[in-house]
Amino acid sequence: MNHFISGIIKIVLLEASAALLLIDLVAGDRFEKQRVRAAGLLAGLMVFAWANYGTLSGAASVPTVLLAIPLVLGCGWLVKAGFGETGRTALMDTFRAQARGLHARFGPGLVTTGLVAALSLGFVGSGIRDHKLLLVHQWEQFHFYLGAKYQRQVGWFDLYKAAVLADRESVNVLANVQNTRDLTTFDEVPLATAMADAPRVRAKFTDDDWAAFKTDWAAFVRFFPMDWGRVITDHGNSNSPAWSIIAHPLAVLVPVSPEGNAWLGWLDLLLMLGLWLFVWHTFGPRVGATALLCWAMLPLVFDYLAGSFLRWDWLFALGLATCFLKRRQYATAGAFFGYAVATKLFPLFFGVALGLRAIFEFRRTRTFSVDYRRFLVGTVISGLACVAISAIMFGPSAWVEYAQRIQVAQVEKFYAIQYSLKTVFLQVATGSPQLVAQGLFPGTIMQQHAEVDIATYGLSFLLVRLVFTALVAGLIRRADDVEAFTLGPLLVFTWLTVNMYYWNMLGLLALGLMLRRDRDKPALALLLGLHGTFMFFYLYQHLNRGLTEGFAVAVLLAGLIIGCGGWAWLQREPSAPPAPR
Repeated sequence: MNHFISGIIKIVLLEASAALLLIDLVAGDRFEKQRVRAAGLLAGLMVFAWANYGTLSGAASVPTVLLAIPLVLGCGWLVKAGFGETGRTALMDTFRAQARGLHARFGPGLVTTGLVAALSLGFVGSGIRDHKLLLVHQWEQFHFYLGAKYQRQVGWFDLYKAAVLADRESVNVLANVQNTRDLTTFDEVPLATAMADAPRVRAKFTDDDWAAFKTDWAAFVRFFPMDWGRVITDHGNSNSPAWSIIAHPLAVLVPVSPEGNAWLGWLDLLLMLGLWLFVWHTFGPRVGATALLCWAMLPLVFDYLAGSFLRWDWLFALGLATCFLKRRQYATAGAFFGYAVATKLFPLFFGVALGLRAIFEFRRTRTFSVDYRRFLVGTVISGLACVAISAIMFGPSAWVEYAQRIQVAQVEKFYAIQYSLKTVFLQVATGSPQLVAQGLFPGTIMQQHAEVDIATYGLSFLLVRLVFTALVAGLIRRADDVEAFTLGPLLVFTWLTVNMYYWNMLGLLALGLMLRRDRDKPALALLLGLHGTFMFFYLYQHLNRGLTEGFAVAVLLAGLIIGCGGWAWLQREPSAPPAPR
């Protein structure tokens, strides 16, 4: 669809969602069914728009994709029926009669999950077989498929060098390429400079592994034609060793082919289907619909990640952790959270947010709840298990190298798909008064300049981040455990630099804000502010103001934290925490 029209449609959907939130505020118990249906419709339309209006990104048949709509609705009905939450109908009675024995033996959760998985895998499998659902992000899968399959050999810094060596001994499509990315610095360098240590890279492979790598490289080139010279100037694979615990066996099992890689490309969307069905069952359709809409409102996420390879495992784990917190199964929530942190470092700040909540509770009661201890134990056991298993699989040095990779990403100069407080701070700290006065429409982003180094402002930036953390704590102070946990994205924004395609975690933030919207005006304002931020983003895209949308979003997020966090501190502290709902 036309880029301009698509942006306008998303603005309209966000406006409608914001209006529905305001209607909720004044409608009370009136028109509840109609409001729930409207929220579900808006969420469905936003997901459809997010998925490129059914065209996906690859060889996909739109009619086949549209068949997913009744499939998803049917899976939702199965979830409700499996847990006995639908009204009595002939179809329901038949389903219960057939499933009663299985429910008694295995429990409704396991039976329902199996049915949903079977339907989903059957739909995707038939679509792949007929070449109507070949969802493969070729660029992404090159990085993450090969990065997982040859984790021990290429690590985080040698994938491009290994590809160049393999190309020279096989298909030779890189013969005219002059430059590549040095993944130890993220600087673009001449190919001859990068390949100075080629013997070291080759020595990390056995002869059999090297033959297999060359075969996979040639298969990627044959099946997925791209500008491979541009591919090897990207930023490499960012997976953690824990991520490879699951991804490595899958990559070894599935050979490079349009069909095989399509199966890998659908894994994330199937995980998201499972996550949002579970969220809907745990929190109800009204909360789930708005959270899903905010998950799908982020720009470019589908284009960057859909059809990739297990890139939403962390979000799936965080979402399940949130659901199990709601169900007061703290050890299970901690186990999922531990995996999320092991596979991607930044989810740690969801736990920090919950930790701040625990401190407020300790100040009030002078005790730490056993629930927090169970969460901590689950987190530690899960996290240590991931570290230990991955160290056995790929060597202890894998974690040292991964730490170096994280550090490189944190000191990188600005580019348009980053959201970070650091960008806003450097603009104010180093820009002229005239530049700062340009606000959301600056002529330049100071973080891009070679002479601007955040290390120069270490103390002052630390103080600013502590102030922002205190503002987020103002929101946490009036939250329950689930609501506090889902404020994690605000701390991620404050302390780390994370690319746009991870920010669909704002869907979890929206979930927590929805839970408290009726009793907490700063939370409602923040939720509406998220809608407004991305309405502005899509408008800004069409004003042709340059590639500074990431800066504009960062400014608006910083403003929301200042305004809503400050407002929350001005409100009187509750005498007791909100009761579990």
